Parts: sequence; C-alpha cells; structure tokens
Amino acid sequence: MNPDGQDRGRIDRLINGTEMAAGIFLAAITALIFTSIMLRAFANVAIPDWYDFSRLLLGVTIFWGIAATSYRNHHIKVDIVWELAGPRARRWIDLFATSVLLVFLASFSWMLLFKVQSGFLSGEATFDLRLPLWPFHLAAALGVFLATVLVVIRIARLWRSAGDTGRPELSHAE
Repeated sequence: MNPDGQDRGRIDRLINGTEMAAGIFLAAITALIFTSIMLRAFANVAIPDWYDFSRLLLGVTIFWGIAATSYRNHHIKVDIVWELAGPRARRWIDLFATSVLLVFLASFSWMLLFKVQSGFLSGEATFDLRLPLWPFHLAAALGVFLATVLVVIRIARLWRSAGDTGRPELSHAE
C-alpha cells in the first residue's frame, strides 16, 4: 500500500472512531435517562446528579456529532445553487463553505480552551456528588477540536480531488 493510502486508512479510522464515540455518548445519555426514570417510577430512587450528567453528556455528544457530520457533509443544508452548478463550481462552493466552517470551528475550539481552563481553575462541580465539571468540558472541547481537524482534512481532500464534491452517496431508493 502506498503512503497516501496508509494515511487515508488512518484518517478513515479516525473518522470512524469519532462517529463511534458520538454514538457511545448518545447511548450513555439514553441509558442514564431511561435508568433514572425507571428507578424513580418503580423504586422511588434518584440517581445523584443524573440531570447534571445528562446535560453535560448531551453537550459532549453534540460536539462530537458536529465532528462527524462536518467531515461527512451530512448536516442540514440547502443545495439549490449547488444543484444548479456544474462539477467545477460545486467543488469551489464546497471549498468555500467548508473553509467558512473551518474558521468558525477553529474559533470555537480556541474559546472552549478558555472554558475548560476556567472550569478547572474555579473548581466548578456537580451539586450532589461534587464531581468536577471540567472533564466534561474537556471532552466537549476535544470533540470540537477534532471537528476542526476533520474539516482541515476534508478541505485537503476537496482541494486534491476534483471529483470529490462532498455529496453523500445516494441510496438505491433515490
């Protein structure tokens, strides 16, 4: 396998790992909320800090989901101009739009570093168990940072390959 193919394989594993992590975070939220509701309903027992954990995990899940959807280009979009454009124009539209996304994600990553630092230094913690909040903020910030890295990879792939318009493959039903 050539070096470019090895790099592509590693990057694809990174992308798949990102999607897997987002799915695991979503499963954890679902399990936490379901268990909490069942325990309250049938045993009149509450999981300490379940609400804090669920909202913090939701933030982490959203940011890791942003990483996956930003690279795969599977987010909500309006393609009227893109559909009317030719292949070359589509590539330039994709490059421009992805570059704008990169600027926002890079800024967001930078600002989240300050949020993690602030939470670490302030000692913010959950109400019941007094667990620190900064690890959750760090996990969310890592998701946005990974989104930034994946968008850089997407731009590089769009730049190198004139045939890659970034459009998700159509299913057989379409």
